[in-house]
Amino acid sequence: MKKRMTRLSRGDYVVVNIEGEENGIPIPSVKQKSFKFRVGDENVLGDFSSNLLGRKRGQTVTFDVVLKPVLLEFADLWGHRVTFTVEIVNVFALKEPELTDEVIRRIEPGVSTLQEFKEVLAAEITQEKKTRAQGANIDRVFQAIAGRCKYEFDPEVLNQAAENLYRQFAEELKTIHGVELINYLMYRKLSSDELLAECKQESARKILGEAIMDAVIQAEGFRIPAERLEKEQEKLAKNRQGDQEFDSVAALKKAETQLLRRKAMEFLLEQNLARE
Repeated sequence: MKKRMTRLSRGDYVVVNIEGEENGIPIPSVKQKSFKFRVGDENVLGDFSSNLLGRKRGQTVTFDVVLKPVLLEFADLWGHRVTFTVEIVNVFALKEPELTDEVIRRIEPGVSTLQEFKEVLAAEITQEKKTRAQGANIDRVFQAIAGRCKYEFDPEVLNQAAENLYRQFAEELKTIHGVELINYLMYRKLSSDELLAECKQESARKILGEAIMDAVIQAEGFRIPAERLEKEQEKLAKNRQGDQEFDSVAALKKAETQLLRRKAMEFLLEQNLARE
């Protein structure tokens, strides 16, 4: 990485000192010293980053930004207009190494040559595209089937599933992202009942999808071979060694159900998308 004296452009690395205030009042959580990031990166506020383009090392820039819901650590400030004062301490351009066979072996010890590395990358990209396409296709198939079926939901089961999903979402929001549910609701301008209604719709899709797959399993008489179930049982026992409360029978049944539903999903894709 080398220092740059020219103007900042997208892709450059920059070290900055940041201060922020709202209506003239300093915001302690925004103040950063020697903060380093890559201009244009998705994980940095886009409006913040764009205000530094064309600037030089040593300059101080002041600008206003309305914070969008991008960085969860600033969730309390989403929708607020913040005045940033940014001192550009250093600007760097990344010097990319020449991709020789030796460099490739250091990056990916399992390959020997640049050509082999390109083939591995191509295979990974192809697999990623297939995975995404499969997800999109199964959604299309389910939507088509759901539009024709007249499945009747058990209101008690659906309501319980929605409430469970609501609680799970609130817990993950706080433990994983550090955001309180009330702040999330305020940003989206939702009431708790409206969010619960969204959870109900999502739960209905999940219940209907599972019902469709279970119907396919029964109609086609799918079974999981005994040897495959034995392997699943061994895997479960190994992962739960020492857990006295572990219900091996229930866990094996759950694993069997997941395998059967995966088989049903593959069957639905094959039958409905074979001619596409």
